[in-house]
Amino acid sequence: MVRRAFPEAHRRTAGAEARRVPLDEAGEPVTGGETNGCEAGDCETAEDDSARPALLARAAAIHRTDRIACVALPAFPLQLVLRRQPDWRGEPAAVVEQDNPLAPLLWVNEAALRVGILPGMRYAAALSVDHRLRATTVTDTRRDKAVAALHRHLLRYSPRVEPAGDDPGVFWLDAGGLERVDGTPRQWAARLWQSLQRAHFTAGVTVGYSRFGTCCLSRAHREVLVLDAPAAEQAACRRVPLSRLDLAPAVRDDLTRLGLKTIDDLLRLPAAGLGARFGAGTLKLVQLARGLGFDPLQPALPPEPVRAEEHFDEPETDAWRLLFVIKRRLHPLLARLADETRAVALLRLELRLADRAGTLLSHDLRPAAPTLDVVLLTELVRLRLENLDLAAGVERVTVSIAPAAAPAEALELFRRRPRRDPEAALRAVARLRAEMGDSAVARAELRPGHLPEQGYGWRDITGAVAPEPAAMTATATAPRPQLVRRVLPRPRPLVGGGPELILTDPAQLVRAAATPGVPALGQEALRAHGPFLLSGGWWSGEVRRAYHYLEADGGRVLWLFHAEAEQRWYLHGFVE
Repeated sequence: MVRRAFPEAHRRTAGAEARRVPLDEAGEPVTGGETNGCEAGDCETAEDDSARPALLARAAAIHRTDRIACVALPAFPLQLVLRRQPDWRGEPAAVVEQDNPLAPLLWVNEAALRVGILPGMRYAAALSVDHRLRATTVTDTRRDKAVAALHRHLLRYSPRVEPAGDDPGVFWLDAGGLERVDGTPRQWAARLWQSLQRAHFTAGVTVGYSRFGTCCLSRAHREVLVLDAPAAEQAACRRVPLSRLDLAPAVRDDLTRLGLKTIDDLLRLPAAGLGARFGAGTLKLVQLARGLGFDPLQPALPPEPVRAEEHFDEPETDAWRLLFVIKRRLHPLLARLADETRAVALLRLELRLADRAGTLLSHDLRPAAPTLDVVLLTELVRLRLENLDLAAGVERVTVSIAPAAAPAEALELFRRRPRRDPEAALRAVARLRAEMGDSAVARAELRPGHLPEQGYGWRDITGAVAPEPAAMTATATAPRPQLVRRVLPRPRPLVGGGPELILTDPAQLVRAAATPGVPALGQEALRAHGPFLLSGGWWSGEVRRAYHYLEADGGRVLWLFHAEAEQRWYLHGFVE
């Protein structure tokens, strides 16, 4: 896909009505400080809320806290190139798809645009336009590492950050509720923007109320923009040129031929047939611009580094002891990689020596192919340690792994080596029986029964059987959460009373269920669910129970029942 161009600084798309920023004598926005003596998000509530409907007043309160910010670094791969090649900044520069004369240009800078070099042109054709064109490739690995590093940097400013998966250099941040920590939204955004400037990145930062609106505006300016209300965001977003959106070149050309230049022009088109004419991507864009799509923030954490570290109380000089320490640290790392269907592509060994200079030795070990074979990796480490001078002693060793997709044969070999030893488990069970009795170790099993306490029993362990958890049923978006019911061996009597007690005085049941060492449930906002009727045992004495779930904010959930024959309440367990 052809990417968009890398323009120079543009003026803010949203004017005084979006931020209510005063203008100086030259007609430019005054960017220093807050205006009207109020912070962002508070100016809109200056009028009397009592005159508004209650629903609108509540919506205004939500707008002050439910903020979302977007950070957009235009042509991010090209910015990575210009950081390493600063002398290219004044010359036409581009990123090509591959090192080939017929490869298309993915990103170009402003100098290239001025001479007529556009994204999508072939490299050879672009050279014929201007022979000064500088071009290079950016590998996916380099781009992904830079995105991950920038992701970690943005986590310093918000605990919830979402990188755009299909557009490197675009990030959304949860900007709500940070006023008491970071000041006004504008002060927070200014600090974030300045940190990117110090790292020699060009970026636009917008604080608003929707992912689509903030992203459009961040692509249209290169400074800080704070919107005070959703209406101001929508109005500013409508003025964004279509050239700032990540549209396919053919779609953008068709829209230009129709005389459509801004998002507002696009929204004036009838929705019928829009997807068939311009594609599903354009239809989704229009739906988001009209506020019809549900597009919540989906934060993600950067992948944790696969590394382990060992500190020694005394400097270690023996290479063999050091080797077994490293081998012990490798096992959990390989198990984690196997669970993620990844393998070791590179193993980095760092040794901090106990000499006066605190020398750090770093060695990269590469297997012939990505592997999960601990014997092979240990052999590579042994060969490297044999050639090192460890006379000064090692005070710290760090093992880092650069993972890659695991070949099928590597995963199969790893799974053949079970991490559990059934024979060792049976030996441990035998020792417990000898010390505590034959029935000291048992396992639960399901049994047919009408009552919950009759639905399971205990059986002595005679062999080690690997657990086989049932497959979780999943919805379209996430696995269905599983509830764990902690069942008491015998129902515990609470208080006497009729079935209406759960409605008239649930706090009495909460107090009766509290035990030493177990905090009682909060008695405010108690909620009861039920009854769930159960009857059985009619052949030997009928049992009739009405089960209820009793929960409170911030507490556990009690599993209670009312026995009809005894007119008494019992606690049967808890739900987590």
